[in-house]
Amino acid sequence: MVRIGGVMCRSGLVLLLMVAMGSAAARGERIVIYGATGAIGSVIAQEALRRGDTVIGVARDPTELRVANPHYAAVAGDVTNLNSFKRITQGADVVIISVLGNGADTVPENSVSARAAKVAVEAYTGVRDSPHVIQIGGAPTMYETREALLAHIRLPAGSPMYGIIFGHLLALQTYRASHIRWTVLTPPLDIQGWKMHARPRPHRTGKYRVSTTELVREANGDSVINIADLAVAAVDEAEHPRFIGKRFTVGY
Repeated sequence: MVRIGGVMCRSGLVLLLMVAMGSAAARGERIVIYGATGAIGSVIAQEALRRGDTVIGVARDPTELRVANPHYAAVAGDVTNLNSFKRITQGADVVIISVLGNGADTVPENSVSARAAKVAVEAYTGVRDSPHVIQIGGAPTMYETREALLAHIRLPAGSPMYGIIFGHLLALQTYRASHIRWTVLTPPLDIQGWKMHARPRPHRTGKYRVSTTELVREANGDSVINIADLAVAAVDEAEHPRFIGKRFTVGY
């Protein structure tokens, strides 16, 4: 189901709604955001709307997606379901995937991020003019290999974080082996403003530095960015792609 201005419609109308919303106001990119109720996904949605893009926010429960903007639609969907993914993202310019979560037995292959990457690759392999898929990754994957990651971060096998972090690594590997239009945006180790009452609160400067090979660090060694500027980086890549077929990270 889709919520437009408080009205719920069938998700099969998403493409029609996106075309109508986009053409009526000639607004920027048409962006589908998975995980739109999450801490990062919700801020990305706000940043995209702020710039004049049309946003389709996707969550399992769209009643949680309350955004008072006529260019925002809330959709019920599952990023790990191929048919649902293809239906919802049809007609989009960009698909942003910002999801977390473990699957059965906290096995990395069953994590939401790993399964989402597999679905995106399967959906758009061999498809002309497919959307640009941008997935938010995990900072520890900047260490590239399982051995290097474990040398820097203690992750007991079978723990919830083990499944999530190595799920992000599997997602990155899935994209690298694919031939679709993809980008993985890896956050720094410290995301400020992550929670509702965190200090400092979300604060947008619009400035950040990028790297494709190592974590971006300040002079004191900190790897950090405010969640609002992480969203800026995501929407910058959506509107003006520079890293198609690559992973990049950001920081101050």
